[in-house]
Amino acid sequence: MPDKTEALVMEEPGELAVHQLDVPALEPTDLLVDVELSGICGSDVHMFEGGMDLDFPILPGHEFSGVIEEMGEAVETDAKGEPVEVGDKVTVVPGIVCGECWYCNNVPARPTTCENRDVYGFLNTEYRQEIHGGFSEYMIADGRSSFYKLPDDMDVELGALAEPLAVATRAFERSYGPGIPDAREGFGVGKSVAVQGAGPVGLLVMSAAAAAGAGQIIAVDAIEDRLDLAAEFGATDLVDITDFDGDEDLIRGVKERTPGNVGPDVAVEAAGIPDAFQQGIELPRDGGTLVEVGHYAYSGETEVNPTRVVQKDINIRGSLAYPPNQFETAISLLDQLKDEVPFRKLFNHKVGFDEAESAYEKQQSGEAFRATIHPSGV
Repeated sequence: MPDKTEALVMEEPGELAVHQLDVPALEPTDLLVDVELSGICGSDVHMFEGGMDLDFPILPGHEFSGVIEEMGEAVETDAKGEPVEVGDKVTVVPGIVCGECWYCNNVPARPTTCENRDVYGFLNTEYRQEIHGGFSEYMIADGRSSFYKLPDDMDVELGALAEPLAVATRAFERSYGPGIPDAREGFGVGKSVAVQGAGPVGLLVMSAAAAAGAGQIIAVDAIEDRLDLAAEFGATDLVDITDFDGDEDLIRGVKERTPGNVGPDVAVEAAGIPDAFQQGIELPRDGGTLVEVGHYAYSGETEVNPTRVVQKDINIRGSLAYPPNQFETAISLLDQLKDEVPFRKLFNHKVGFDEAESAYEKQQSGEAFRATIHPSGV
């Protein structure tokens, strides 16, 4: 077992430095992971830019995968119940709930409502076992967290997509109705879905919708390269925002692509742009569903006419992260689609610690679908 690990620490917003951190002895239920890579998402960029109220210094990295280096004596299986051993490929659910607050006791189906929830990748370096983020050669997943073994024939790199795919599949599943899809209540096989934003989460929503049997998947974005990739992730219709003259023209253009010209059954806002939410209310057909997943971190505000919400009789559902077992869904989907969907194309900017700032810049600018940090180098 290593005594030290190199870790990329964010000392203050925008300030990164490599630290040598101790690797403490494992508790019986702990897992030591040799980290292969960790992705940078929008919330990481927000942290880097000073937009999150956190206790610095932070060890970032919440969407990562690696190999089991060592296990505590009480660890026998992953969260699914699969036997594990040293050398197995794994990914770790970053969110940890307290199990004691009112929400944990009364709303167990929504663990993200926990009042004391901790998330690996957003914690001070002095928190518990210290090495608790993916920007480290080694990290410890303590016994309170959930981890999942990856299939034997899955590249460990793909495991880093389990976290964003958990976000995407949970958001898409929020569109499901109360069990009567034939009456067009929520999503059902053959129904139409519009996805606003063809970034990583939007693309992964499209792949989930295609796997679930959507009859039509409309990708809405302003960047040609992203729309081209959307077609490879399952989109049947590509809508370039720049081809339209304002919101009304765009909304009309989307609706004209759907049966009856009424709009899709479901819209998923994954762009993270405030005005996209305003558009999202108008995009679905009357009685349809809008899922908002693009605004995890504050990015501004937009005007909403509540009368339109009533007039359209629309379902609006927020989607914050996921319950831990959403990782099982994500890993299963990755395994099913790994030879059909070009997931690896999302990793289009890979760096070691020495070029980490460029990874944040590429992610912020949109040049990278998912910039990744590789603690042992690329």
